[in-house]
Amino acid sequence: MKIGFAGAGAIGCHYGSKLQQAGFDVLLLARGKHLSALQRNGLRHESDGETQIIPINTCADITHLKPCQIIIISCKMTGLTAMLSALQGIIQPDTMLVSLQNGVEAPDRIAAAFAHNSVVAGTAFIGARLERPGHVIHSAAGGIRLGLWQQGSSDHLLALLIEAFQHANVAARIDADPAAMLWRKLLWNCGFNAITAITRRHARDMAAHADTLITVQQAMQETVRLAQTRGINIGATDISKHIEITLAMGPVKTSMWQDIEAGRPTEVDYINGYVATQTTHAQSTAPVNQTLTSLIHAIEARHDS
Repeated sequence: MKIGFAGAGAIGCHYGSKLQQAGFDVLLLARGKHLSALQRNGLRHESDGETQIIPINTCADITHLKPCQIIIISCKMTGLTAMLSALQGIIQPDTMLVSLQNGVEAPDRIAAAFAHNSVVAGTAFIGARLERPGHVIHSAAGGIRLGLWQQGSSDHLLALLIEAFQHANVAARIDADPAAMLWRKLLWNCGFNAITAITRRHARDMAAHADTLITVQQAMQETVRLAQTRGINIGATDISKHIEITLAMGPVKTSMWQDIEAGRPTEVDYINGYVATQTTHAQSTAPVNQTLTSLIHAIEARHDS
């Protein structure tokens, strides 16, 4: 079973490395200085208190993913449209496609682009960052959940992928309610991703201080209200669990924080901005998510100017 990662950022590199170390055939799609570093020096992978140099299979040519039975689409939401366009003509009828994007929109977009393929929705609850080209640091958590989103001829590969992750010492399981699974991840992101990028403080610090915790909780409450109007099975208990877990986890440098430091566009429009916009469409308001979105946009504008 050959597993391709369409996107070799921190998430793709971490999980690709874990699978390759466990003996699976893995190929990472990368580019630029990161690709050069991976091909020249291998992947420097810090995880579970150990640092290893992993020779890992990489490519810049997307057509090299064609033989893969499973393709994990691990680019950011900001790059998903371009990635799906590039994958046209590459995907075989029996290829299983897996989304690992933030937000709740990616599985539907992938399913629309490849209407006859098995599509799996995925969430990774992990602290990981690309420290420099060719160097990934895994700092917290790392579990992954997958749920079948669109049926196709390769649905059976989902169980095999779960077994592969488990063999690679990644906590992985199938979620019977992938929509709620996606919204629970969105819930955490709405609470912690933007506020950590604005303050440049770790997520557990935002949960530990009363003033910032109020903002975290309000952003999450707005997210729950929107989810429930759509029949999504999440609630106040999920907020409490996210805060409890965050207080106990290691130093998580969130994706928006990393993007802002690197001068890249953030995914805020797919996270807090999505909740604010969709709530407005439902004739209501989400003022905390709207404020967080506006502040991130202001920071992004400073980079653009």
